[in-house]
Amino acid sequence: MPVRYLKKKENKMKYDLIIIGAGPAGVSSALYATSRGLKTLVLEKDENPGGTLKKVSNITHFTGFNTGEAGTVFSKTLNSQLEQCGAKVLQGKVTAASLKGEEKEIICNGEKFTSKTVIIAAGTSQNIPDFEILEELKNKHLLNDARKYYKNYENVIVIGGSDGAAKEALFFSQNNKHVDLIIREEKLAAVPEFSQPILNAKNISIHYNSVISKVNGNENIEEVLLENTTTKEKETLKFNNCGIFYYIGSSPNTEIFKEVELNKGYILVDEKMKTNIEGVYAVGDIRVKEVRQISTAVSDGAIAAIDAAKYINAKK
Repeated sequence: MPVRYLKKKENKMKYDLIIIGAGPAGVSSALYATSRGLKTLVLEKDENPGGTLKKVSNITHFTGFNTGEAGTVFSKTLNSQLEQCGAKVLQGKVTAASLKGEEKEIICNGEKFTSKTVIIAAGTSQNIPDFEILEELKNKHLLNDARKYYKNYENVIVIGGSDGAAKEALFFSQNNKHVDLIIREEKLAAVPEFSQPILNAKNISIHYNSVISKVNGNENIEEVLLENTTTKEKETLKFNNCGIFYYIGSSPNTEIFKEVELNKGYILVDEKMKTNIEGVYAVGDIRVKEVRQISTAVSDGAIAAIDAAKYINAKK
């Protein structure tokens, strides 16, 4: 992302709004906030906007966006919108937040930034599977970025049975020789749009009620040991050139937000995306909600930014 590195004097600026995270929810917040004249700062830990979506093989079910476009294309679209809206953007990791009181303080890259309001759009991080594997193999062949690495392998193992995992399994089946899909459940949880093509695919093998217990190999993955969670039977898959892709759920990035009210790690908000702290909002996957999709994240961002503008104007 073309980052607008802030000058020291800009670090001292009192912003109307600081947005933590530049996924769909955060970018939506920025668009609506700047349109209402708010001095807005977006803090994003990664080089490019998009959150976890920038790593997916293709985007589906987002109204107005072509189905099948890569996550990287989606990221570039968000980047362009951020550039045009006029928000300040800084790449860096937020390490502390003091949210109570009229002036909110955020620490990023060792610098302190202050604002009247904060929108937390920090999203979630993918859970990493736990099995025995050499660190070198893990770093080299355990993947969570479908499009970036698929050309490196003849065979791909996909762990997970959700929509996201199933979609990536289909992507790999179209670009790689064979796919082994490992799921804990007794059937695929993915919607028919993804599950039916998987069931019909000739180069996808589904291993139900199964987990990986161990991975063997030196430079490359040579053996993957599976265990059936129901029967306890063991199975060994042998490979010459294999990568392991995982999509097994995620956990909210709420560790540093000590002051907001949580429910099972997710931030509680009302219908206007307000947290229990005045002037602080939470949007997207990080908040308590039933549906976590691009469309709901974008909606969250719009609602929060509009209410933040009303909150600030009421204080004048």
